[in-house]
Amino acid sequence: MNEVLVQARRNTRTEAAVLEERKNASIIQDAISAQQIERTASITTTQALQRVAGVTVSDDKYVAIRGLGDRSVIGQLNGVRLASSNPDHSAIPLDLVPAALLDNITIYKTVTPDKPADAAAGIVELKTKSVPDKETFDVTIQTGFNSNIGLGGSYNSFWNSDMGVFGSKINNKDLPADFKALSQQYPNGLSSIQSMIANSNNSTTAFNEVNRINGIMQRFDPVMTTQYKSAPLNQLYSATYGNNYTLFKKHKLGLVAGLNYYRRTTDIYGGDLTQYSIYQGVVTGNPYVYSRRNIPNYITPNSLYMGKYQTYKEYSGNETLNYGALLGLTYRFNPRHEISMQYLGSWGGENMATNMNGRYEYTALPGDVTSTIYSLKQTYRNLNTFNLQGEHKFLKGEYSPRLSYNVATSKSSQNDPDFRFANLADYMPRGGGYYLHPVVGEENTAGTNTYTQHFYALTSGYVNGFGSYGIIQAEPNGRRWRYLDETNYNYKADVTIPFKLLGEKQQFKTGVNYLFRDRSFTENQLFIPGSNFVGNGFISIQDVQGNLNKLVGSEMIGIKPITGNQGEGMMPVTGYLYNSQKSPNNYKGYYATNALYGMLDLKLTDEFRIAGGVRFEMTDIGSKVDTAGVFLDPSLTTGEGKVPLNPINPNSVYKTKYKPYYSVNATYTLNDNMNFRSAYNTTLARPELREIINVFEFDAFQMGLVVGNSNLVNQRTENLDFRWEWFLDKGEVFAISAFGKRIQNQLVKVFSLKTDGLAATYPEFPTIQFQNDPNTGRVWGLEFEIVKNLGNVWDPLKNFFIGSNLLLAQSEIKKTAERYDANRSLDRYTPRNSPLFEQAPYSINGWLNYNNTKWGTDLTLTFNQVGERLVQINLTGEPDLYTTPVPYLDFVFSQRLNNRLTFKGYAKNLLNPAIKTVYANPQTGGKWYGNEYINRSFQRGAEIMIGFSYNLIK
Repeated sequence: MNEVLVQARRNTRTEAAVLEERKNASIIQDAISAQQIERTASITTTQALQRVAGVTVSDDKYVAIRGLGDRSVIGQLNGVRLASSNPDHSAIPLDLVPAALLDNITIYKTVTPDKPADAAAGIVELKTKSVPDKETFDVTIQTGFNSNIGLGGSYNSFWNSDMGVFGSKINNKDLPADFKALSQQYPNGLSSIQSMIANSNNSTTAFNEVNRINGIMQRFDPVMTTQYKSAPLNQLYSATYGNNYTLFKKHKLGLVAGLNYYRRTTDIYGGDLTQYSIYQGVVTGNPYVYSRRNIPNYITPNSLYMGKYQTYKEYSGNETLNYGALLGLTYRFNPRHEISMQYLGSWGGENMATNMNGRYEYTALPGDVTSTIYSLKQTYRNLNTFNLQGEHKFLKGEYSPRLSYNVATSKSSQNDPDFRFANLADYMPRGGGYYLHPVVGEENTAGTNTYTQHFYALTSGYVNGFGSYGIIQAEPNGRRWRYLDETNYNYKADVTIPFKLLGEKQQFKTGVNYLFRDRSFTENQLFIPGSNFVGNGFISIQDVQGNLNKLVGSEMIGIKPITGNQGEGMMPVTGYLYNSQKSPNNYKGYYATNALYGMLDLKLTDEFRIAGGVRFEMTDIGSKVDTAGVFLDPSLTTGEGKVPLNPINPNSVYKTKYKPYYSVNATYTLNDNMNFRSAYNTTLARPELREIINVFEFDAFQMGLVVGNSNLVNQRTENLDFRWEWFLDKGEVFAISAFGKRIQNQLVKVFSLKTDGLAATYPEFPTIQFQNDPNTGRVWGLEFEIVKNLGNVWDPLKNFFIGSNLLLAQSEIKKTAERYDANRSLDRYTPRNSPLFEQAPYSINGWLNYNNTKWGTDLTLTFNQVGERLVQINLTGEPDLYTTPVPYLDFVFSQRLNNRLTFKGYAKNLLNPAIKTVYANPQTGGKWYGNEYINRSFQRGAEIMIGFSYNLIK
């Protein structure tokens, strides 16, 4: 090994540079450079990552490596762990990090003991822009549109959804302090207020208090529906400055700073959503909109067929903005001592508006039943990471010990204020019908029969068979406020001691790592009038004739003045007030790991290198549920309304002692350009805070009762890798890789539905719980990669580069008894085994680049497609849900106009194919016994952008 002097950070933004680093590494790794990020016009980190072999992306935010994602993939920035900003995912949504602020992204597919042991799939290492050799100042401005919207078009949104230029207006919708204070002033809600009024003797003070409370309750946006808005043009702005300076004649100071901002809108118009079921009928939770469940005669175990239960047309709009700032400083005292600091801040806002119009297909009712769903959501996220690094060589000479350290904090938050969801059923009986309308007055009567042409219901139901309660209320309709705040503290220090052995320079490395994550999560759930769980709730939705905006307007919300039916001198005691108490899903927790390791990096011969050792890690996860001032579901209250919020301890603790994790990486270098690699390592994946907490809460985001599991244990994975790589020339590579993984105690999300079947009179929702799968899962596969300058094959093609990578994988796990029995209830031939969750059987990337430096022309055509993936496990009898392969074709161009100005742009998703999720068995081409059952199908639209890049400094 050659002597390494500490210098200003090496520029690794080119494809040739990251390939050179890969060739000299002791482990199996891949990377995408800033040069390639620019050529593929990747705006977010996830857009860039889906070009890497074996990497797939879900929800445009989360990354899987070789099929394993979320908890099995570690996200790091300059060597330190990033904080999560989503309460339902263990991994950070990497779309939050602007790709324009990065030098490269490295994906470590095998690990050495100096890297985290909880990287069962791999590590995504984001490296911020490095200090340049000379002063640079680049500015980029681009604008464009999505083809689904067009120039001057519109997208689905909602009233008062303006985020502001920087998204911060979303935070204006936080719950006001005076609203939250009502939970202490009136602990029993409306009944406490009515008592206050009744005991006030018609005082002016009481009237003023009623007006104050009404003002608070009517402050929320009186809207539950979506509306189309004019779409602004998509925008992208980026600026980067860098320079280095000489101080005190010998000292070096490097500076890099960057800003990035983008804003874009997309829209789905007329997408298809179909819920298939073996059952038919209508259940909404409202007895007026109900028909008994039945199984049609044509559905039998010998006649494998599913009927349409509900069908919808989908109209969904999305507006996203994200902006980030980077500041990096490097100070080199001399060639042996250097410290550096990096700060990355990223902020983002997102609006999502969905309207689905549909119907129940087979109701057995004398009239049609339509269904309309509205979902209005705003999210504000931010991530702030600061780290201080040092590299110190104690003595002169190549055998001097070296110390490196990294002290970092990473803080993130996600705010989801006033998420609104409503599922409205409208039954139109032929000839109309009658319902009993109660009369409230001085003398409470039994009510009057009222004629109507429409029966309305806000669809809500129960979860069966959880704990000792039997059933638990499941109310998706309403308004929710969620806020997550998380801070990471990550400290690490490494000492490297070189020594001579076998005539070669060897290295022993040891170090420690400490990670502490501190999380706070709060949630408030507000029922709305019309809920089946509010006394005479359906009367409210009938009175406004199904108008959801009126339902939450001042006509319904608040304490109403006296009417002619009330006696003289009576105080106002009717109306609807939002509940001001918290939901049960409020907690604080911590997540701590300590690690120490020792490893050797040995060059046994000129050709053979081995790096490995052992890492000891411990786990300490603890949480505490906030049980003070919590609203209890009415269906859970017994006797005088007193029931323990948690029948089990609200505190959860999971600890393990230090356990060893081994790794060995062997490299045989046949010549300067060819490596044969093999690796074996053991890794783990840990439960997340929310997954072990003893709390249950119906989550309208996931449409199920989220249940904690304090019995979870760490997942363990054994990894075996092989790779042959040939670096044909500068910037070129040809590689073949093979890998296998054996997973024990795999942490999986389980949707469990206990149903009353044909006897059900209300909608039934599943419990959602993470469990350790008792069966052993296996993944194995091959990766192929080539990057080639065609000019080395035929000189006239010297300006052309091609690149391609292909993943072929198989995964298998035995279904649990519950899952297998659920599948067999409809399909007696259902497979006994299943692929792993989100494991793709293949993924392919290809690109063709034309780069003419003389003309300043750079053209790139890229292609990406991922095979079918299991995305939802159904325990209701229907087959599981799979995504189907979707081909993406992008074109990116840039043309230098002069020494400073470049015209550039891109057209993405040129093919604009239908994106489909289907009910299917694995490896059937998305079919279930020869038929295609589409759950969801939509087109994303092509995205077109053009603009300029300007270099202010030659």
